[in-house]
Amino acid sequence: AIVMMTDGQNFINSYYSAYGPSNQNDVTVNDLNDRFAEICEEMKDNHDVTIYTVTFASGVNETTKEFYRDCASSEDQYYDAPNQEDLIAVFEAIGRELSNIHISR
Repeated sequence: AIVMMTDGQNFINSYYSAYGPSNQNDVTVNDLNDRFAEICEEMKDNHDVTIYTVTFASGVNETTKEFYRDCASSEDQYYDAPNQEDLIAVFEAIGRELSNIHISR
């Protein structure tokens, strides 16, 4: 199982990014969003993995929520937790679901 979480949207820092100094690469926010979608599809298509996604905090925009909803293995495995109490409930729900997994031969 994989739990992917975010408290906001993708953006490019004016100084540094995961791809090195921002002024030395051509990476855009659209590139980041496309890469996120590619990774989600790759995991769903080629791996026996359950993907849970969680957007948390109150400032997450609808576009980001849609990215995370699409990434989850099913719509039931996407959660939005705008506050701390909701986030606790989300992890309890994921924990309950994972506790039902049985390993067999």
